[in-house]
Amino acid sequence: MSRIARWLGIVLLLVLPVGLTGESVGSLPKPTGYINDFAGVLSPSVKQQMEMLCGQVDRQAHAQIAVVTIKTLDDGDSIEQFATELEDKWGVGNKEDRGVLMILVMTPRRGRIEVGYGLEGILNDAKVGDIGRSMVPAANRGDYDAAVPLGVRQLAGIIAQDAGVTLTLPAGQHQYRRQQVQGEPVQLSLGQLLIGGGAIILVLFLLARTGNLGLIFFLLGNLMGGGGGRGGYYRGSGDDDGGGGGGGFGGFGGGQSGGGGANF
Repeated sequence: MSRIARWLGIVLLLVLPVGLTGESVGSLPKPTGYINDFAGVLSPSVKQQMEMLCGQVDRQAHAQIAVVTIKTLDDGDSIEQFATELEDKWGVGNKEDRGVLMILVMTPRRGRIEVGYGLEGILNDAKVGDIGRSMVPAANRGDYDAAVPLGVRQLAGIIAQDAGVTLTLPAGQHQYRRQQVQGEPVQLSLGQLLIGGGAIILVLFLLARTGNLGLIFFLLGNLMGGGGGRGGYYRGSGDDDGGGGGGGFGGFGGGQSGGGGANF
């Protein structure tokens, strides 16, 4: 069934009109937290944990970490330009420009970490480049539940160490692991294959008629093996989603871009 789905995806990519609507800074809504998952690639529990960790960084280390995921950029826009404009518009950081903005674009996959002047001394281009590259394997799998926490924890740790403060990770966060599940091959009859293939074509056709091309590409990515791994995680005993002294988002503090950054 998975092989048929892949071939259907390839055929549909060739025949359907390509026209993903790109995101511009002006088209984005106002931030509702430190983690703004406009692409819808993070599970609620991971988003909540990262919100809590970024909240601690804000209150204890007086620096702000913002994460933004989007599906794609407007044609002609570079990720560097997008990051600079968004950091200036939202004011990530504070009056001392102690802010860092992480942007993740789904199609085509790319990312950037933009650093304000106030953090450039501890988060230089080489260091944030290393952090970004450490996220790439998980991001390439579409596993942003692993990629985003990996990057945020590294940024938070460096900022906290420089400020001389201790951050409390949400309970059980360090115990997240990839669950390896080896299932037996599923044998499907010809009738099941035809019904399944027809259903996939019908769904994609209806989405195309309603203009949901972004959702079509997201579904095709999952059919062709690029989907995320939310369901592949489990927690150790005693885990919960609370703890960590997080607190609520109080808005960004008026920082500006210009310190530096790196793509990944």
